[in-house]
Amino acid sequence: MTPKLILAVVLACAVVAAWVRLFLWRRNAPREGAGSLWRVIALAGLQPVWAVLLFFCLFPPGVRTASVDLVVATAGTSRTAAPAPGTTLIALPEAPALAGSEPAPDLGTALRHHPGVRQITVRGGGLTARDRDAAQGIAITFDPPPLPKGLVSISPPPRVAPFAGFRLGGQLSGLPGATVDLIDPAGRVTDTQTVADDGHFIVSGTARSAGLATFVVRIRDARRQVVEQAEVPVQVEDQAPPRLLIMAGAPGPEVKYLRRWATDAGFAVTVRASAGGGVQIGDAPIAINAATLRSFDAAIIDDRSWAGLAGQRADVIRAVQGGMGLVLRSGGAPEDGALAQWRALGFTVSGRGGVVPIALSVTTDADLARTRRGVPPPDAVTEQDMGDDFLPAINRLAATPGGDGTVPLLEDAGGATLSAWRAMDRGRVAVFTGIDSFGLVLTGKTDLYGDWWSTMLSTVSRPVAGVAPAFAGPAWVGDRVALCGLSRDARIEGPDGALTTVRTGAAGCAGYWPVASGWHLLRKTGPGDDERVWPFYVQPADGLAGVRAARDRDATLMLGKAAPDPAEATHEIPEVPGSPWPWFIAWLVASAGLWGLERSRLGRVPTTV
Repeated sequence: MTPKLILAVVLACAVVAAWVRLFLWRRNAPREGAGSLWRVIALAGLQPVWAVLLFFCLFPPGVRTASVDLVVATAGTSRTAAPAPGTTLIALPEAPALAGSEPAPDLGTALRHHPGVRQITVRGGGLTARDRDAAQGIAITFDPPPLPKGLVSISPPPRVAPFAGFRLGGQLSGLPGATVDLIDPAGRVTDTQTVADDGHFIVSGTARSAGLATFVVRIRDARRQVVEQAEVPVQVEDQAPPRLLIMAGAPGPEVKYLRRWATDAGFAVTVRASAGGGVQIGDAPIAINAATLRSFDAAIIDDRSWAGLAGQRADVIRAVQGGMGLVLRSGGAPEDGALAQWRALGFTVSGRGGVVPIALSVTTDADLARTRRGVPPPDAVTEQDMGDDFLPAINRLAATPGGDGTVPLLEDAGGATLSAWRAMDRGRVAVFTGIDSFGLVLTGKTDLYGDWWSTMLSTVSRPVAGVAPAFAGPAWVGDRVALCGLSRDARIEGPDGALTTVRTGAAGCAGYWPVASGWHLLRKTGPGDDERVWPFYVQPADGLAGVRAARDRDATLMLGKAAPDPAEATHEIPEVPGSPWPWFIAWLVASAGLWGLERSRLGRVPTTV
């Protein structure tokens, strides 16, 4: 029961009790002292009036306020901004000082002070995370400013294994012809890339020993002048190397280079190749059954080996359904039976068959970066070292995998699909139409070779269990960080070692406002009361200014699209509690009148002596 309903029930019971008392008093009193009938009626009538006035004094009825339009000034608002007639200008804390504005600590406070708001107009860069929840459901007008020059988006890598490579992407605005350098914690430039026409870039780096590291992204304009530097957090975490099974119908250079790459990439590799006559070469022989395959995270099997697994193919498929990843690669022009096996896994195969060359770009971005640094491509074999007759051909099947639920994974420079994958229960299976991809290594395109196989294996491999991230996206000093996935109150250890307890709400989320930049450790309790630690990085208040501006800008635009139409918003004007003072004065007058009538002798029949 609500307090309002409880009070109404209590007052009603009090009035009924007063009426019963008044009736009993009149019935039992001597005839001469009972009083006239009008006196009893007046007393009985004033008692419910007194109760109603007391109820409205404590819970005054709501009144509809006049509709109000707010102009909300945020960071970057022009100092010459002035409210239009009939509007109120609200200055949030990050807005500059504006004449005629009403300061407010946040948008929620401003809306409580102006309950009749039907529409808000946002000026400046947009609403921050602190104010976006309060703006839900309100019509929003927002004319976004242009993106600032510099870095406006960045995607740090997820957790990286020690000595493994990683890629970091982002986007620049207003800097045509710019270059991006990735600098490791030791101050060495690990990669340099020219930004694409749309501003996007991807740079590569290599993690070192386990721990929390901070790389630096350096932005240089077309004149090679440094315009911005940003810190990028990288979490290097020790973990068991993923186990990879490579099966081939015959030994060859493809298996050799594939094993070399996988070992360098941090896989625990097991190779099984057939030498004919039932002889297997490679690592120690293993049985292909459900128990053995359960220990592998991914498998690469060529078409000849797949055809030879007639009796064990069901075990492989069950392993994939249980979470193991599978890549089927082609070793040459396939027979109809091989394509039929692809179709049996849910793929459709279109094309005329045969073998065609893979369309490759003349020079990769990685090659251009090395050229600028004066570093020759690794493992490159030039035409001076080998004649044209010795350079391997890099071909693919003239067949395109597809089908319902199939996702293209790799394309060549001509747009032909080289690889596609589809889900199979809890696992994934992919097909690769490339033939003799090791030729990329021999022709100096080692990075492209690694990108192909890294993309395929990272997509299909069994996911590694770990602690889910507490939040997504960068955080800044003084900005609210929403931490979710907490089963109970958690603690946060700052860069200085100080511990802060955050209170978890009903949805398992908590708010945290960091006061220092650097690595923070979220310590939360998991199942069995075991403590788990999740690191996250907090940028300085002035760090990644362009990324922060782009975030607020895009989030405010999203709010504006999801908000109701301003014309519809005017139909519902909220009610606010009215003033209790008129009701209190009326109750006071009724109480005085009731008390005076009770005590006075007015209407009483005089007693005889």
